[in-house]
Amino acid sequence: MLSHNLDDLITSAERILLLQGPIGHFFQNFAQWLQSQGKTVYKINFNAGDEYFYPNTLENTFAYRDSLEQFSGYLTRFCREHQIDALVCFGDNRHYHKIAKKIATASKLSFWVFEEGYFRPDYITLEKDGVNAFSTIPHEADFFIHRCPQAVEPPKPQKVAQGFVPMAKLAIGYYRKAYLNRAQYPHYRHHRILNVLYYIKLWLISGIKRFSYMIRDHSFAKKVEQGHFGDFYILPLQVYDDSQINVHSDYSSVAQFLREVLDSFAQTAPDNLSLIVKHHPMDRGFIDYQQVINEYKARYPHLNTRLYYIHDVPMPVFLRYGKGMVTLNSTSGISALLHAMPVITLGRAHYNIPGLTYQGKLDNFWHAPGKPNMKLFSAYRRFHLNKTQLNGSFYNRVILRYPYYPQNEG
Repeated sequence: MLSHNLDDLITSAERILLLQGPIGHFFQNFAQWLQSQGKTVYKINFNAGDEYFYPNTLENTFAYRDSLEQFSGYLTRFCREHQIDALVCFGDNRHYHKIAKKIATASKLSFWVFEEGYFRPDYITLEKDGVNAFSTIPHEADFFIHRCPQAVEPPKPQKVAQGFVPMAKLAIGYYRKAYLNRAQYPHYRHHRILNVLYYIKLWLISGIKRFSYMIRDHSFAKKVEQGHFGDFYILPLQVYDDSQINVHSDYSSVAQFLREVLDSFAQTAPDNLSLIVKHHPMDRGFIDYQQVINEYKARYPHLNTRLYYIHDVPMPVFLRYGKGMVTLNSTSGISALLHAMPVITLGRAHYNIPGLTYQGKLDNFWHAPGKPNMKLFSAYRRFHLNKTQLNGSFYNRVILRYPYYPQNEG
């Protein structure tokens, strides 16, 4: 039978080391749950934000205060001294976690990665060896078709997602502690800017922008539902500093990706087709692409009635009425497939599988996108829900249990 990854972690490891977790209390809660399953749990903190949510005073908790360059030797010795057999982290592209993965491979330790859910909003992801395009699950239709008849439809998830505000509160606490107490971890290297004032300022700008866009976005959504835009494709943008762009694509920025798509659309798309560019809601206060949109409308006047840039219209509105999606590698592509919408990915994505996504060139996708194989998608979805997805939200609560799906046992 198909066993859940959380079950595999429980049955294969006894001494587990937690590295950096998501912002919030999840890793402390996860450690307590692992201990209730008879596991010995260790934790390494890298900055005062980590320490804020997982205090150094807790048993088997250590603070790493040396340089990134020294971390490889430190972690190798740590794992040997404490007889660690599994490493667990959140995100596999952080500086310390990339080093940890190499050490796990060299030392024959299992390496487990949490990530935001592939199927949102009420799931998180747990994979062995890597997530997203680093996932070791085969990118082949035959794997899912032949492996998944045994994967039954799991129970509906509990509604646990709470939106932006709870996460923002946790993030402010994390960054405040990390920034104000940065002298305690003088060599720490973060994967993003660590200044709490920077984030507070931009989140305030984000809130103001959201309020100012509210009436416009509501009107735009109504026009979509009324068919005002005719046939349209949706282009969801991703967070500007997302590792999905930096690591899992050949683009240097979201702006470069956007320009390539707009060039193709302006030069090759049929005249009756519109393109709606959707800004990422988490990016609202950080960056804006209106200048790029204006530039293309000036260069290609025929786009003035066919190219739109929108911020906070709910994605389901577009998924119900759109004809296709162009994405770099956003999980929005999975949501589109759930609606039987044709999808093309221009970056590397774990769901970029022949039969699910369009495999040809973007210039041709505008004209004949085809349809995803929904039998394949059903198998793909059931596999992940039974294998890699946990019902939960890092910023609220995660349902932890063993076995994860008792009906799959036996």
